[in-house]
Amino acid sequence: MASTIGGTPLEHAAQVVESKQQADRKFPVISELLHASSSSEYEGAIPAEWQVVTKQRAVALPDALFEQYDLLECRCFMGLFPEIGRAWITVDHRLFLWNYEDETDFYSFEGQEQIIVSVALVKPRSGVFVEAVTHVLVVATPLEVFLLGVGHRGGARGGEVTLYATQISVAADGVAMTCIAGAHDGRVFMGGNDGGLYEFEYRASDGWLTKRARKVNLTASVASYFVPTFLAGRRDTPALAMAVDDARRLLYVLLQDASIRVYWLGAQGDEFVLVHHHRTVGSAAALLCPQFNEGSEAAPFEIASLHVIPLSESRTLGLVAVTGGGSRLYFSTVQRAQRFYDNAARATADRPEVFEVVHVRLAPDAQPGAATRAALMPRALRVHAAFYGGGTALMAHAWSEDHDAVVGAAPACAQILGRVARQPRASLVELAAAPRVEGRTWAIAELSSGARALNDLATVSATPTRTFAVLTNAGVTVLEQQRPVDMLRALIGQPAVADAQLREFIAAYGLDETCAMCFTLLCADDAAQHSGGMHVLGAARRVLFELGGVPHFAEAPAFPTAATADATGSERIELSGRHNGLAQYLARVLQPIWARAAISAATNDGTRVRVAIATPELVEVQDRLRRLQRFVGSNQRFVPDQLNQMPVQPANSTRPPADATRCWQAESTSLGALYELLVHAVEAISFLCLLADFNLPAISAAMPAEQRQILADITFGRLVCGERAACKELILALIGSQLRQNVSIDSLSDVLSKRCSSLFSVADVALYKALEALHVAGETGEGAETAELARDALALLTGIAGSLSVGQLRDVCASFEALGQHSAVATLALACAKQSDPTDSALSFWGDGAPAGDARETVYRKRMDCYRCVLNMLDKRGASAFEPR
Repeated sequence: MASTIGGTPLEHAAQVVESKQQADRKFPVISELLHASSSSEYEGAIPAEWQVVTKQRAVALPDALFEQYDLLECRCFMGLFPEIGRAWITVDHRLFLWNYEDETDFYSFEGQEQIIVSVALVKPRSGVFVEAVTHVLVVATPLEVFLLGVGHRGGARGGEVTLYATQISVAADGVAMTCIAGAHDGRVFMGGNDGGLYEFEYRASDGWLTKRARKVNLTASVASYFVPTFLAGRRDTPALAMAVDDARRLLYVLLQDASIRVYWLGAQGDEFVLVHHHRTVGSAAALLCPQFNEGSEAAPFEIASLHVIPLSESRTLGLVAVTGGGSRLYFSTVQRAQRFYDNAARATADRPEVFEVVHVRLAPDAQPGAATRAALMPRALRVHAAFYGGGTALMAHAWSEDHDAVVGAAPACAQILGRVARQPRASLVELAAAPRVEGRTWAIAELSSGARALNDLATVSATPTRTFAVLTNAGVTVLEQQRPVDMLRALIGQPAVADAQLREFIAAYGLDETCAMCFTLLCADDAAQHSGGMHVLGAARRVLFELGGVPHFAEAPAFPTAATADATGSERIELSGRHNGLAQYLARVLQPIWARAAISAATNDGTRVRVAIATPELVEVQDRLRRLQRFVGSNQRFVPDQLNQMPVQPANSTRPPADATRCWQAESTSLGALYELLVHAVEAISFLCLLADFNLPAISAAMPAEQRQILADITFGRLVCGERAACKELILALIGSQLRQNVSIDSLSDVLSKRCSSLFSVADVALYKALEALHVAGETGEGAETAELARDALALLTGIAGSLSVGQLRDVCASFEALGQHSAVATLALACAKQSDPTDSALSFWGDGAPAGDARETVYRKRMDCYRCVLNMLDKRGASAFEPR
């Protein structure tokens, strides 16, 4: 969106908001941070005692499941199904689904007698199951693979899960399926211990020549079906894990020899073609990074897990492999020439031409410290389970026989932004932590859903947005990723916090960002504020108002920003961190809707328009804005009453304190503009919600085509700052729609005046009530009642005559003429002329000879248009007097 450049306070505030949003958008994507061949820089969290990943709670396995475990005869497996809020556990032939949110609730399935070797939760094929089936559970045994329908109804404490027997199965023929993965369209892929890759194909019913379900060997050649098993020779290496990239239509298969195969599923998702087989992953990593020393004859190179990088996070990087030593290997299927700029790479599901390791991220220490790590130390990690997503890595490291350490790493956003400001390309710096969990880790999964921003500074939520479950043989441990605002809450939530700690935090994240975090805590919803406690809110106020800085003169920077006020000469006023934090928080609250079309065409021919942003999205943003509005309105300490008593310069400044008032006035002006923008944004959202409730597409059908064209694709930012005329036209259309249905507009006027006072003034109320009176008078016909309604309308309009536009005056005069109220035309037109020019500037303009380009000409022309309304009425009356009766 183009910047709304202008000179009004509202336009200045819009520039500030857009500059803050643009700064957030400059945060590099993951591929830009990994531009070199390798990286290894980690930092401890600031303050040091707070880690980037912390334990939220631990839930022990129910005693009943431990009792089942005691009955184990052969095999036991565990895993997580975060999609339905369950952990799964197999004990020989029995399958248990445990609701770790409810802690004790678990579901037992014992409908078959074979040992279960693997389990997976996949998406169902379209048109096969009833609507209640939201997922499909694939259960593999050495004799058969069968499907169970899963119905999940979300809700508190894990929701409800129901299993349905499907009678869909295929023979396994003695092949144990070591891994299973599903695509979003319902395709099910399986890796067998014989080295083959299989697909479980199924449909709603049997066909004439085909069965309802069948197992297809995707990797066998045609000749293999005619060669006896004992003559088949060496088998392929079995698969350890699989990962499906639905957007790029790829299936990644990790084999037991640490090689990776890439299969293309076709542009329509109905093919299976081997396009690459990377057999030397470890050697390729060592070539990119000489410090990478995993793999030897005694301890072969191992890959613990594969993780897809979605297109929303990177267009050039597609896969992450976490090694047994805790390193991360980033792969790309994009040609080298297209990898330099992530945004320029084309998002495509075409057959990939390459598959290669492009970056090696070396492992953090098993015990990360606060010091920056410049080089890799001897390998200390032994990773056996891992998770990667949204830039965050979690790796289960064998700490001891009874405990694992979950080594977590996430981008250090403040340090990265600092480097972006100083150099063209910044490298990845991560915060590392290693909380310990009881037991041996089987699986790690993310519990939170939704978009995952790499820059966790750009947040407006006061509660942690990312949580993870770590399943061990002792239970489930829930971890939270701590954002900077969470670290600040923990810091100021201590009974006694030293100013030195607070200043250390401010030095690490910057005063502006720290103040923005304070607004996030202070403007949280009631539940978040209650969980944090009043002590946290009081401490956040103290940081904001006592440590938030003061406006002061500073030398002009090389790159001035919109958040500073210009001073005379080469000097400028640097506004306080409190002001900039408010601007930053406001910009982030508005970011989801600011540049989006608020109103767009509802039909292809453009004959109707609609509200383009969903009402729940608007309400969510408005709730945050209203909490901010209440906080700012109830705290008058942003600008002190006695300006000259406040310090305005840094301690080391040599400037005299004589310009204190000027600095605070600049801050006060900018704060006032931001508050005005805040109020207008709240009212604009109320207006859009009102239009949605009153069926805008139907209302807009009666509007002129030119007005609909102006409204189409108008952004929310423009609606707030510059399109007041468009809002007036929409209100007129809404009023007209109500009048055509003979519905009183009193309640509508009250709603508009309360929720959208900047769009709907007292004069607007009078105008619309007068229009309603004229409409009713026209429906009534001639008589005393008509004359009384016309007098009421004239009384309303005379009081606001000066605010009427020429077009509105003409329309109202035409209505009076149609009712035969000709004197009302003259009264109203003359009142409009007088109120539009109370100082008679039009008369002086005429007396001065009507000089060209004079500012008084506009007033003169409006007065002449008012008089023409009277003259036109008289001309019509005169012409009608001579018409034959």
